[in-house]
Amino acid sequence: MATPTRIRLTTWVLVTVFLAALASATVTLNWSVNERTLDEAETQVRHFSSGAGAAMNRMLLSFDVLLASTDELLGLSSGQGAPLDESKASQLLRGVAQQNLLVRYVAIVDVSGKVLTSSDPAGDNLAVELPPGFLRMVLDQPISMLAVSRPSVSFTSSERVLYLARQLSVGEGRRLVAVAQVPVSMLMPVLMQSVDIPGLEVTLERRGGELLLSMPVLADADDVKLAPPLPSLSEHADWSERARLSRQRSLVVAHPTVYQDLWISASLPKAIALEDARAVRYSVIAAAVLLSAMLVVTGALVQSYLIRINAARRATAEAKATLDQALASMVSGFLVLDAEHRVVQWNQRYEEVCYWLKPVLAPGVPFRALLECTARQYLPHGSEEAVNDWVRRRMQRQAGPTDTHEQRLPMGMTILITERAIPGGGLVLTCHDVTALRRASEEAESLAFYDPLTALPNRRLLLDRLTQAVAQAGRSGSLGALLFLDLDQFKLINDTRGHEVGDQLLQLVGERLKGAVRASDTVARLGGDEFVVVLTSLGTDSVEAVAQVQQMGEKILHSLNLPYSLRGQAYRGVCSIGATLFGQGPETAPELLRQADIAMYQAKSARGNALCFFDPQMQAAINQRALWESELQTALAEEQFTLYYQIQVTADHRIVGAEALLRWRHPQRGLIAPGEFIAVAEDCGLIVPLGLWVLRTACRQLARWQHEPACAGLQLSINVSARQFRQSDFADIVIREIREAGAPAHLLKLELTESLMIDHVDDSIAKMYLLRTQGVRFSVDDFGTGYSSLAYLTRLPLHQLKIDQSFVRNLGVRAGDDAIVQTIIGMARTLELEVIAEGVETEAQREFLGSYGCDLYQGYLFSPPVPLVDLQAMVIKSASTVRA
Repeated sequence: MATPTRIRLTTWVLVTVFLAALASATVTLNWSVNERTLDEAETQVRHFSSGAGAAMNRMLLSFDVLLASTDELLGLSSGQGAPLDESKASQLLRGVAQQNLLVRYVAIVDVSGKVLTSSDPAGDNLAVELPPGFLRMVLDQPISMLAVSRPSVSFTSSERVLYLARQLSVGEGRRLVAVAQVPVSMLMPVLMQSVDIPGLEVTLERRGGELLLSMPVLADADDVKLAPPLPSLSEHADWSERARLSRQRSLVVAHPTVYQDLWISASLPKAIALEDARAVRYSVIAAAVLLSAMLVVTGALVQSYLIRINAARRATAEAKATLDQALASMVSGFLVLDAEHRVVQWNQRYEEVCYWLKPVLAPGVPFRALLECTARQYLPHGSEEAVNDWVRRRMQRQAGPTDTHEQRLPMGMTILITERAIPGGGLVLTCHDVTALRRASEEAESLAFYDPLTALPNRRLLLDRLTQAVAQAGRSGSLGALLFLDLDQFKLINDTRGHEVGDQLLQLVGERLKGAVRASDTVARLGGDEFVVVLTSLGTDSVEAVAQVQQMGEKILHSLNLPYSLRGQAYRGVCSIGATLFGQGPETAPELLRQADIAMYQAKSARGNALCFFDPQMQAAINQRALWESELQTALAEEQFTLYYQIQVTADHRIVGAEALLRWRHPQRGLIAPGEFIAVAEDCGLIVPLGLWVLRTACRQLARWQHEPACAGLQLSINVSARQFRQSDFADIVIREIREAGAPAHLLKLELTESLMIDHVDDSIAKMYLLRTQGVRFSVDDFGTGYSSLAYLTRLPLHQLKIDQSFVRNLGVRAGDDAIVQTIIGMARTLELEVIAEGVETEAQREFLGSYGCDLYQGYLFSPPVPLVDLQAMVIKSASTVRA
């Protein structure tokens, strides 16, 4: 029992500890405020930097596309040295410049800087305005790409400007340069994005530190070179760097644009970032002083209270000691609760049985607190919600006057608990440890349902689980499978090397089977060397389910064929497997076992070590799929593939292009459409070399058409698979094939699906923009069947939307499809995209589409897919009709 002196000492020691903790908390909180303020500032800077980078990338790409397109716009490459019509060219360039609000003018200059044509009447003076050395820098580039000059002052407008240029190779070794003038004042809003972060310093600079743009604007920004170069900064920026302009201690976030020589940085001085946290620090200190005073007063009051109750406790201690001696002698553990379900009394045996409650047992403790502690013992990895639910259900059991139940803990202990009501509304809980009794019961159950040698389910438990699996498959529609395994030549090893070695082999087989299947599947031993595997949740498609069973069977065969170590000697075993599906009709467990047994004997009769299905059609499907894969390999090697072409026409039936469609000229089966083999090519990985063959063939055909006047302007569309497009070097491959074939890139159109483009959209945008700068065009195939979004449509460099034939087929039949087609065409008009409808088979469908404003058509109404010779004949005939 504590003395008054100990109470005083303890009280003031605790007060001192609390004061020290409060001081520590105050310091920690002030530090935390500073850190949180810096973290928030860092988040703002990084968010701004990311947005500024994205905005600058879009702007630079738009300039790049604008300059790259001047070749095609003015026909410089196709002009074959003809004089440039300066008036017409200037008018075309003026139209281009007016579409980009940031561009002051666009001009074409030769290698000496002479202006050939310009969108501005004052373009004749452009040569003397270019910064010194800038034209040479553009012409010395090994690969044509966008170049940006350092800032300079325009002599015509007296404003600071940047010049953006791109080299144009126009044939016969002749080189020109497309130049755009952009005022610095119009670039700054794009760089800053209307963001106002006090003290923020933003720069656009070259990799070596040459400053191009800055905010705030430097008074003398000409020929400024910042140090250190941005690429040398750590990716994990902190507040120890120097600001790019003011050189204060700052957070500096930098990253390159899509043009690796240009970098964007954002710097925020640490002193400015911490300015808003000063008032919070003062408030924390004032609150800490007030709390310290309250702690001292509270300590004095607690000391007085504890001294008064100490005397009362001494009086009850002796009476409690006598009662504890009587309760300790009881065999059962018990706990007494009052009417409010608070702990009143318990004995030592209760602590021994419920040992995890010993730290929290105390008079007056709510019984709910004991239940929460028990719930955490019962659910060691459970969430707070699971613990509360367990406690709630346990409290509901106490509503009746008497309750007896068992509680089994995860470590294997089982406790029998009895609750009885007592007068006054209280409860008495008695508990017994019945772990040994329950273990004896479980052992008896194990002998009844499990094989004693392998510990796998025996026939009795297998039939029960198989019956449940069949019923579940019938309800859900998901197929399952039963595999019957028999070890080949087991009798020989059992007779020659003894039953002990045979038992060891059976145990090893059981372990390997459990390791080969999923946790949800069942492995059982029927007896002798016969095992059964039950597979569930194989899907609703029987062909796919068969493929999964085939894959699992091969995995089991591979596992069981690995060498065994039996009494120090290696043994390699084999087995035969029979399989049957269930869930397709009413079956019983014994019937399924019989079917799988029959299939197993079919496998054994075929020299064993194989899997055989009970249904011959399923086995034929597996064999056919394997044959497809083998023949596809041969078809690629022997070039058995060919392209058919389906024309694309205008409303007046003028042929403007065609879609290349793959066909397989099989030596025995004849011409095969892609619907029969593309899925197999996808699964076995052959779709990538097959897609490359289509791309190469299309590019070569486009190149050959350039020598045939009737076909020279014909566009050619090809489909690109998801696996092909996701190759990291896809854009490089397309560019290489175009150049090797000598094909005009602007006549090649790649058809991509919506889901393909919006999956990893940033990667898709980068590849598409790279190809778009080369002239390649893109069409969205089967538009309207996926998750169409204006957000990605406006970001992607698309040229055409292709209305899916499922909508075209129901035009005039379903009002919903009419509305969808009108919406697609209206959206395309808004985005200035071309629209083509596929699957047009009737004149009524064409008239509907024409009335909605559709541009192009494709379908059997105009022509089915035809060989190359027939396509060229149709194009020549169409051209002669137009001339007539």
